[in-house]
Amino acid sequence: MIMTRNFKEIGVREIAEHAGVSPASIYNFFGSKEELAKQIFYHQMDTAGKEFSEMMNSDSPFEEKMQKMYEVSVNNQETLNNEGMKNFMFEDPVFKEHIEDYARIVAIPEIMKLIEQGKAERKIAGGISAEAIMIFMNGIMAMLSNPSFADKLDVDLRKELGDLFFYGIFGQREQK
Repeated sequence: MIMTRNFKEIGVREIAEHAGVSPASIYNFFGSKEELAKQIFYHQMDTAGKEFSEMMNSDSPFEEKMQKMYEVSVNNQETLNNEGMKNFMFEDPVFKEHIEDYARIVAIPEIMKLIEQGKAERKIAGGISAEAIMIFMNGIMAMLSNPSFADKLDVDLRKELGDLFFYGIFGQREQK
């Protein structure tokens, strides 16, 4: 329902009816529709995190992993930019902390391993440190998480920013 409609317009009674439970059950188990939505989002995030870790720890070559990571990123941007998600609880401090913990515990270590794999396969320029790449990525993430900036970005512009990150302004540079 969140994927097709604004979260604030969806009532507990409608959620309960759709799930085949009573509204009291939702309040008893979750306390509120916001907490129910957070728990669903956390579950989805954990599932995606496991899939991400499996993909990152596979024997696939660096470029294949990067392409898959880019596709997942684009899909996530499209999901997070839909009408239903726009008013989700991204400003909730507990929710933000959960996302930050996920990044610190799951995403960043896996990305660091990927960077090292790219260097070992000579797909990342030797002179670019993992630290520099992570600082650059953190800068992009900080920019994208700023509501005054992020609200102006549509999915296509976010894809372009992803292309800039992965391929640079000049595209692939010839190795000397």
